[in-house]
Amino acid sequence: MSFRQAFGEVGETKPSFWKLHLLGWSFYVLIFTIEYAAFNSSAANANYLILFPLLFSGLVGGLLTWPLRYIYGHLSKGAPLQVLIVIITVCMLIAAIWTPIKNLLLMYFFDNITVYDLYRGNHPNDFHIGELFLTITYSFFMIMVWSCLYFGINYHFKLLYEKQLHLEAIRLSHVAQIKMLRYQINPHFLFNTLNAISTLVLRGDKTTANGMLARLATFLRFSLDNDPEQKIRLNDEIKALMLYLDIEKTRFAERLNVKFNIDVAAENLLVPGLLLQPLVENAIKFAIAQMETGGVIEVSAKIHNNLLHLTVADNGPNSDSIPSSKEQLRKESQQGGVGLKNVVERLQVLYAENHQFSIHKSTLTGCVVNIVLPAELPA
Repeated sequence: MSFRQAFGEVGETKPSFWKLHLLGWSFYVLIFTIEYAAFNSSAANANYLILFPLLFSGLVGGLLTWPLRYIYGHLSKGAPLQVLIVIITVCMLIAAIWTPIKNLLLMYFFDNITVYDLYRGNHPNDFHIGELFLTITYSFFMIMVWSCLYFGINYHFKLLYEKQLHLEAIRLSHVAQIKMLRYQINPHFLFNTLNAISTLVLRGDKTTANGMLARLATFLRFSLDNDPEQKIRLNDEIKALMLYLDIEKTRFAERLNVKFNIDVAAENLLVPGLLLQPLVENAIKFAIAQMETGGVIEVSAKIHNNLLHLTVADNGPNSDSIPSSKEQLRKESQQGGVGLKNVVERLQVLYAENHQFSIHKSTLTGCVVNIVLPAELPA
């Protein structure tokens, strides 16, 4: 997922201001209509008449609170105390405007008293102008609730956005690390292959050298065409490994024999690209190259308990320098070669603790590398 896609997802999940604004004030009208009807059931006509002043009251409240989104929008970088003072001040100001309007609406609908009547003095004898500001505290808290919801909702989605940025940064960091580790393979392998080609040219074996160059081009094209971040099917990984082995068989001829034991059910599972090649290259360098004849490398893949078990074993001479753990492998990477260290680090980045890697001496001769991965199928 790209940064732009991540930003789009966060933006799409956040409802628009107008939708929330309309729903909030509609809820206000609905709740107080139900409340009035429930506590004034004896009044024959009051139950539906109260809906009209509440509708106008909600409309006025919505119009008065609408500009607050622009005022509050400039408070995000202010000091907390200043923000609180501004919020309380504007809430009091709006409550002082909204309360008399609400009371005038109620007087008009229930007592047929208009603003003009009040101006002319045509009102009940016990009426006092202060009655227009009754329930101002209630109005103040209603506006405060609106303000708290505004800040709360915006803060919630701001946290989601910041979290998405953080996850995107981690993802990009992992991608960069994976690419760095994957691209270590090509120069390392390329150096060995070009050395072999150079030797063939010096010996005058141009035909073999040309064939080796053609195979090298095919292998590198496969490597460059595959995104290091993406996993590939095990079957495709085996094909890439065979491209590499075609090159190495040119160097070692009958000294190198490779046996494959791949379960059919495992062929479609996903693995990191060029995972097996460094392991086989390491076996060739530290086992087959040390033998004059009869070198064998076995590559197997099996499914057990919904896990993919990959094994690369050779029959080379045992050596005390074989690292027995990932920790030792990191410390003694020069003894184990760049390939093994590269594989260990890539698996750690891609699977964290959800994988197993082990390397040990075989019972008779040689070295065995075991990798256990989750059994992932293509989407």
